[in-house]
Amino acid sequence: MWNRESWKSMSGKQLLRLVTVTSAVAISYEGISQGVMGAVTVAPEFGRRMGYVDENNEVIKPMLQGGIASIYYCGSLFAAFWAGSFSDNYGRIKGMWMACFWCMAGVILQASAVNLAHMLCARFVAGMGVAFILVIAPMWTAELSAASHRGKQIALTFLANFGGIAIAAWIGFGTSFDEAAGGQFRWRFEFSIQVIPVVALAILSLLVPESPRWLVKAGRPEEALEIIAKLRGDGDDHHPEAQKEYREIVAVVEEESHYSKTNYFKMFFGIGSGDIHLGRRIQLAFWLQVLMQYGTGIAAVVIYSGTIYRTAGFDSVKSGWLSGLLMLVGIVGTAIAAFTIDRVGRRRTLYWGAIALSIVLFVIGGLFRGAIDNPDKATQYGTAAAAMVFVYLLIFSSSWLLIPFIYPTEIFPTWLRAKGNAFGVAGWAVGYGGGSLLVPIMFSGINEKTFYVFGAAMLAYIPLVYCFLPETAGRTLEEVDYLFASKSAFTWEEEKEFARRTALLQERLNQEAGEIKVKGKSINSHVEAV
Repeated sequence: MWNRESWKSMSGKQLLRLVTVTSAVAISYEGISQGVMGAVTVAPEFGRRMGYVDENNEVIKPMLQGGIASIYYCGSLFAAFWAGSFSDNYGRIKGMWMACFWCMAGVILQASAVNLAHMLCARFVAGMGVAFILVIAPMWTAELSAASHRGKQIALTFLANFGGIAIAAWIGFGTSFDEAAGGQFRWRFEFSIQVIPVVALAILSLLVPESPRWLVKAGRPEEALEIIAKLRGDGDDHHPEAQKEYREIVAVVEEESHYSKTNYFKMFFGIGSGDIHLGRRIQLAFWLQVLMQYGTGIAAVVIYSGTIYRTAGFDSVKSGWLSGLLMLVGIVGTAIAAFTIDRVGRRRTLYWGAIALSIVLFVIGGLFRGAIDNPDKATQYGTAAAAMVFVYLLIFSSSWLLIPFIYPTEIFPTWLRAKGNAFGVAGWAVGYGGGSLLVPIMFSGINEKTFYVFGAAMLAYIPLVYCFLPETAGRTLEEVDYLFASKSAFTWEEEKEFARRTALLQERLNQEAGEIKVKGKSINSHVEAV
């Protein structure tokens, strides 16, 4: 019979897999929710009921159509900071239970919606649930993973994101052939399938252990050591890796305990944060997400893909299954990232991704201009542009997609890691929600030149990453804390200060280990004498 203590009978690898699966199930909800909304917004009966489609199934209020989707991100923005405070105060597991509550409420409200006001409320609540998931799930995985493969474990959880989008896209494609029950079945069923990952997450959250780092912060070090020992040494409390990690956590949490309590306003501006420079970390977490969700052009490519398919002469059926296939490409790209992101590093992944995405965006823009200037060859240009959409998503999902979710889970101190990660989720909400609203305006004004704008922007991000985003791959969460101790925000100065402080920490840990060893010998000698 499985219970709260079941993880104690597992091996370290089995436990890590369980945590990864739990986080993946959580992330899959966000993917399914995103994919479902994409399918639902084109359902005729849903559009008529919400008031943005006329009797001829023509969209007459595009801003309302976009607003129903975007209010979800308003809910996420609202709840992200609540989720951060709640998780830091009450733990990661209780935070996951809160996520389940709000996600379930969102599913029920969306599936039962009878009018526009009902749906807007439902979308807002659903967004709140997703905020709790995105604040906690990647961070929870990071806190339980070893430094050598932390990026891989988080990347594997995000495979479920694209998996969820793909499942929802294919279900939407399948139900598009049937407008039974007055057309209501199609969209109510699509909303209802979101209940599956919510129930699964609620069950799995009862079986996994709390974050050992949060336990140390909460004054429960014995429980923390037990979990670390299980993960690193299959239950051996004296395993060298387990002892090293445990002592590092205790030492850094002890250092952090001297800092005064703070709030989100002070954190954002770095007020009173001393040499931990919270403001610097928050700007990185927030703007990295905004750049990924809006600045990479992903919103432009996804939103405009339908127009590209039509230019290629694809009918609605072919466009539908191509959209589903596109999400499968995302799964492949995320899998590639899972096995390269720790080896290549965060910075170099962003470098090559920026260069490759820039090239593809310029190519897509050029092909679309070719279709406009040569109507007789529009099908050929459109087909080539459609192929480049697949290339774009493969590169994007294997480079820029994951790091903005991984990085905020690594760069904040233990005592406010969830609060810090909340700013990353806020950036996600602002970037994705804002992009959904701004990209159509850009296309209406400058057409295919929108792709050129994003292509040029990608090249501009390279020096920003080089100067201000220090490498975190292969470093423990406690070591990363020292990356931001430098007075200068430039990475080369941060690396110098990091080397100095980690050397001092290692010297201190070695000294403490030596004292423990001498003390142990003294006790043994005393016992032998007796």
